[in-house]
Amino acid sequence: MKPLETERLLLRVFCTGDLEDVYREVYSDPDVANFYCGRTKTREETQEWLAFRTAEWGYTGSFGRLAVARKNDRALLGMVGLDAYVNNFARFPDDPAPRFNDVEVELSFAFGKRYWGQGYAFEASQALIRFAFEDRRLRRLVGGAALENERSRRLQERLGFRVMLTADGGGYITILENTLIPEKETGL
Repeated sequence: MKPLETERLLLRVFCTGDLEDVYREVYSDPDVANFYCGRTKTREETQEWLAFRTAEWGYTGSFGRLAVARKNDRALLGMVGLDAYVNNFARFPDDPAPRFNDVEVELSFAFGKRYWGQGYAFEASQALIRFAFEDRRLRRLVGGAALENERSRRLQERLGFRVMLTADGGGYITILENTLIPEKETGL
């Protein structure tokens, strides 16, 4: 996949040389990892994860995680992703009787703690949303966050996601509709 660029950032496919940076910024930090993937990971687990992530865009061409690096110094700040999300429990406002196990596309993000509050997650997420809607012509994206993860919830709202709770009230899910193209012309 061709890298996506913003004013300050480069969104690119992960490479094996990203191991130490992604381990340090995301997977070894409990403040980041606990919300992103449930727990910290070992360097070996991160290496296995990275081996998969370096190949996934080649397999799919449309989905997976992208490394987010600053343009000026190429420092890896974190990641954004478009991943399959299987709806096992959520009731979307436009469909009060959910069709369980529907596949949606989820926007995800995780950034090193030292990069929080600088607009990087917002900027990178906006670029990936444009890619999803304009290039891949997706109908909508979903996002999820733990109820206590207020930073992610606020970011999703700033990005334009509509807020809703899951049916059991135990989680938090958001929806962003593609208003750029008519529904009949979308890819999903």
